Amino acid sequence: MIKKSSLLLFSLILAAGCVSSEKYLQKGQYDKAINKSVKKLRKDAGNDKELYVLKEAYTKANSFDMDRISFLEKEGRDENYLDIYNLYIRLDNRQDRIKTLPTSLMNEFEIIDYDDRLIASKEQAAEVSYERGLEYLERGDRESARMAYQEFDRVRSIYSNYKDVDAKLRESRYLGTNQVLFVIENNSQSVLPERFDEELRKIGLSDLNGRWIQYSVFEDEELEYDYFVVLNIQNIAVSPERIDREKYTDSKEIQDGTKYVLDERGNVKKDSLGNDIREPNMITVEAEVTQARQWKEGIVGGTIDYVDLRTDQLVKTEAISVTALFEHFSATYAGDERALSDESKKKLGDDRVPFPPSEVMLMDAADLLKNRTKEIMYKNRGLLSSTEQ
Repeated sequence: MIKKSSLLLFSLILAAGCVSSEKYLQKGQYDKAINKSVKKLRKDAGNDKELYVLKEAYTKANSFDMDRISFLEKEGRDENYLDIYNLYIRLDNRQDRIKTLPTSLMNEFEIIDYDDRLIASKEQAAEVSYERGLEYLERGDRESARMAYQEFDRVRSIYSNYKDVDAKLRESRYLGTNQVLFVIENNSQSVLPERFDEELRKIGLSDLNGRWIQYSVFEDEELEYDYFVVLNIQNIAVSPERIDREKYTDSKEIQDGTKYVLDERGNVKKDSLGNDIREPNMITVEAEVTQARQWKEGIVGGTIDYVDLRTDQLVKTEAISVTALFEHFSATYAGDERALSDESKKKLGDDRVPFPPSEVMLMDAADLLKNRTKEIMYKNRGLLSSTEQ
């Protein structure tokens, strides 16, 4: 199936490469016809057919672009200047392809100096976008700031150092960005370890940042936040230290020496050389294993609340709960050691160990809570990109 798909793709690419310049001309794809003809004429300057196609395609393409420029200029709309500038770039680039031909062929075409018109339209396009950006900024709302950013970004693509465009880009980016503060609240009526809050703030939210959203773990008093993401801790519990015992039996069939092979009459069978025939003597051995499971749990639960500070509304709440588990196995056995499974053998060498303190259990839970919180925030990251106020 894969081989057939590859062959089909190769055939399509090959077919696309075989389209003639004349076919492109007939379809009105003038620039493709120009590129095809120029490539062939570089190799064979005497190809009159390709020269004809090139002249036709070049004339028609330029005529369409110049007509479009004339219309846009007559229409007189400020936003048309960017289109006019791009059309002059296309005309100039098309002419540059002609300049790659041998001199004898290049002289067949009229070479026009577009520099003055390019510069004029470029300056007008940059100025129009810059002024529109300023107008958007003056509106003061977040959506307008984002539109201003697009205008200033367009200006920079035309002139990298136009006026104070870099400063305007930073300003519109800041005004268009939703600022989100991650907040931790302990409403469980229980005391948390001192380092619990510190561990949670290692959550690392920078990879959730986008063009129009910025997360903070620590409050910056100079920022005006749009949202709080509140980790609302409501339940903290550490289970008692428990030891559960369980008995199970391991059994295994093993070889215990050899035994004679007997015939139907109970006599020992002989091989072709007259020797007694022996076979493995298989027996089943058993061992009773007494397993001790030590375990203890640290549980932290609550909600993650999304609060829109612009409207003072709870946008969404989602339950969250994690369990940090300490678990240790040890075992003894009675019976035949050869019956023990590999898993049982591993437990035999482990004696009981001290239980971790409750603080350690809660710190382990903090690490789990940090990761789970980030998963939920990543899932809901689109919730905070709104510009509505």
